[in-house]
Amino acid sequence: MSEVRIQPASQTLVPGKTARIPIRIVLDEPLKVRGLHATFHGAEETTATVTTYNAATKSTQTHTVVEHVDIVKTEYLLSGRERQGFFSNVADAFATLLGGGEHDVLDPGEYTFEIELTVPADARPSFEGGKCRVFYELSVIVDIPLARDMKALESFQVRGPSTDADRPAPAPVRTRFPDDQERGLLDSWFGPEIRGEAALSRDAFVAGETIEGILLLETPEPLEHRGINVRLISVESSTAQGHTAAHTHESEAMPITPAGTIDDRFSQQFRLPVSLPGPATSNGERFTIDCFVQVEIDVPWAKDPKLRIPVTLHEA
Repeated sequence: MSEVRIQPASQTLVPGKTARIPIRIVLDEPLKVRGLHATFHGAEETTATVTTYNAATKSTQTHTVVEHVDIVKTEYLLSGRERQGFFSNVADAFATLLGGGEHDVLDPGEYTFEIELTVPADARPSFEGGKCRVFYELSVIVDIPLARDMKALESFQVRGPSTDADRPAPAPVRTRFPDDQERGLLDSWFGPEIRGEAALSRDAFVAGETIEGILLLETPEPLEHRGINVRLISVESSTAQGHTAAHTHESEAMPITPAGTIDDRFSQQFRLPVSLPGPATSNGERFTIDCFVQVEIDVPWAKDPKLRIPVTLHEA
């Protein structure tokens, strides 16, 4: 069976360094080939859902818009002729049909090529989110006249800084509720009157570490609750073609105190293992990913108060 094979020694690329990637073309019969092309493409991709209203049909339509911001895009000509436009390809197809055309005939067997991939030194790490992603892909196309092109695609991972020396120094962090976080209309109507403060020993963590913190709460009158939980969340905010999108990833909630009553003042220390709920903290041209420790107070028959402490989360 004829096929294209991309055979990297590793699917991980290092920013600022060059990797050699072998490519093999395996043919089981003679093949007419215009050219053999490869493209290394790294980009941030954002998506948004758009709903439009058609007044004529009185109906709504929902579709997804996509936007790319290139990080790296390198074209390679491995063999044959450069890519041609649509009309040039049609003309060449007719010429091929009549016994002419510009192409080489490859005999059955294996053909080996090698290309060099270089990721920019400041390239953003790759990740897959709900509304945005950063990807790095190598595509190979064998341009065949009068037939479907042979294609192959390989995805690569690019990691962020892996040592503490490459990252900003962590610092203690504290957040008050509702002073640092706006108390909206629904909170005023349906949420209990409560004030809170949370503090963490530091604001940056790597997956596998443990967050140490303390929670302080005050209420003007006794407040019954069904438990207080803490979890990690990762919030994507992005734009695509001028439209905004958001998506929240949540880890499993960890109880830090059982059901009870908060009478005047309450304090509780907690330890939360770090397991990334989604993408790590990141910033791009069209997206941001912010991570938080979220404290949730389960209040019966009321809107549950939530307190978010901003943190920076790194992959291991």
